[in-house]
Amino acid sequence: MMGTADGEKMLYFRHRSATDKERLLPDKTWDDLNGEALFARVDRTSSAIGRQYLYNLLRYDRVSGVSRCEEVVDSFTADKTLREEVRQLLRKLDTSDAYRVIELIDEKKVLPFGWPVGWLYVMQLLPILFLGLLYVTSSPWFIGLLAVSLMGNLWLHYRNKSWLQIYFFSIPCLWRLLKQSEKLLKYPFVQVIDGKIAGTLQALRPLQEKLSAFRFQVRLESDAALLAWLLAEVLNIVFLREVISVTKVFRLLEGRREALHSVFCFWGMIDVLCSVSVLRDELPYHTRLKTCQEGETFRADRLYHPLLEDCVSNSLTLCGQSALITGSNMSGKTTFIRAVGVSVLCGKALDTCFAEVFCLLPDTKLHSAIHVEDDLMAGRSLFLQEVQTMKEMLEQSKQGSCLFLLDELFKGTNTTERIAIAKAVLAALATQRNVVFASTHDIELASLLAGQYSLYHFCETISDDKLSFDYLLKPGPVTERNAIRIIELYGYPAEVVEEARRWAEGGD
Repeated sequence: MMGTADGEKMLYFRHRSATDKERLLPDKTWDDLNGEALFARVDRTSSAIGRQYLYNLLRYDRVSGVSRCEEVVDSFTADKTLREEVRQLLRKLDTSDAYRVIELIDEKKVLPFGWPVGWLYVMQLLPILFLGLLYVTSSPWFIGLLAVSLMGNLWLHYRNKSWLQIYFFSIPCLWRLLKQSEKLLKYPFVQVIDGKIAGTLQALRPLQEKLSAFRFQVRLESDAALLAWLLAEVLNIVFLREVISVTKVFRLLEGRREALHSVFCFWGMIDVLCSVSVLRDELPYHTRLKTCQEGETFRADRLYHPLLEDCVSNSLTLCGQSALITGSNMSGKTTFIRAVGVSVLCGKALDTCFAEVFCLLPDTKLHSAIHVEDDLMAGRSLFLQEVQTMKEMLEQSKQGSCLFLLDELFKGTNTTERIAIAKAVLAALATQRNVVFASTHDIELASLLAGQYSLYHFCETISDDKLSFDYLLKPGPVTERNAIRIIELYGYPAEVVEEARRWAEGGD
């Protein structure tokens, strides 16, 4: 099991993605968009459950429930006192143990020993029985039986010690989730999020009452550990206190897991809505994801990347065409393409895009090939990795309504064949209401794809022997060629620079 907060924030996603595969964001696209850094940037949640719920939303390429709860976000933004009051309540579950609550709800989670509770009670009583018989009869046989029963309980206790410890302290967090969720019912916005949650919590009240006894037992366990850890451990071994307590709780959860999952999602959504409100307050500006107007296939006004401070914004509108972007390295091509993907993802998950206006065709599916590498362990070269990746995208493109983010296709092969293959692939992708953003150094593709792609570029400036970038997207092809000038600025030998310049000008 994962032991760090970074890994634990993924537990709910792993639970959901095991059965819910619909519109699951490809791992490659998550990595291409710097997903982990993006999560850290947008995460303003106040509880472990909210953090897990937010992470899960971002790992799916579909519109979440946040969009239908905009009035709740607006109320949090307008009333900071209300927002802080709710966040204070949510912080009751901001503990490391609370991350494991989802594993109590997970129906696939089973006890490692799987013994009936009745047998555990028998094993609990055997040491007392043999000790009593030894006292009455003084028979040495009962010494052996007492030793065997204690060794059996010792084995059962320590065989499952690490597993038991996780749930022994996360079960009280489940009780706290139910208890604190009831306190949230006093707020009117609860009905917008889940109109059935009051009834669900009422149905779970008997479970909550039984869990409260376990909570009291854990508090005693903690106190005993501080005062006399050895005595507490002996009692746990002899009487199987931890084993029996956790087993009883798992039995109580049977048949209630669906209702508990509803409470988990209710709590997580409230935390995410608070988080979105806080995040929006921190942004220079933002917008909601909107559907394109008639004739448009994509529009972004003053789009920026949220992971970059003082990011230069850019605007772009596409009407029935895709975008081919040229320019030198470090000029901003890949950052712009990633900014598009990040706003699509957060627009769907958090109803928040990093632009003044951001419009997309409805139900657009997100795919990317930005950071393709060779796979040494699988014996695949860079070119073969690119071939496999693009084959998958060509299959996806047939379904239509896809957004493809591509960075310098087929770098792993020669120039002539790279241009030929890229032309064929890009032409095939830009059909069926698909939109493609592709960066390239091959300016020849502009004329080959005319009619399907609009050409844009980023460029650098050399002034006073200094290289600088304005990071502004401009229409049309690159008009300057500065690569040789750049290597000269960086101190390449004069003969190397002259040789490069001569060949660039068509010398022999």
